[in-house]
Amino acid sequence: MSESPLVKRVLAVVAVIPPGNVTSYGEVAKVAGCGARNVGTVLKRHGGGAAWWRVVRVDGASHDPARAAEFWDREAIAHANGRVKMHEHGIDARELQELME
Repeated sequence: MSESPLVKRVLAVVAVIPPGNVTSYGEVAKVAGCGARNVGTVLKRHGGGAAWWRVVRVDGASHDPARAAEFWDREAIAHANGRVKMHEHGIDARELQELME
């Protein structure tokens, strides 16, 4: 079964998040043209090969902080108590859009 246009858009945005950076579900949603919950659903259902650990809540928290921490450590993403330091590693929709071009 082929992926929907929404799935393709969300995964394309997630694919351009550089290693060592994170963004929020909402920022991905702005670029993909959907809601933040849609981004979470797409990643849950179709994002097995995507860098899901680079997409976090606006407060830097992950849905699976124990697993995400392994990836954050590999990419030198500063984190504590299951949350990344968004002010150090976060990128916004404008930056994501530039990376898409």
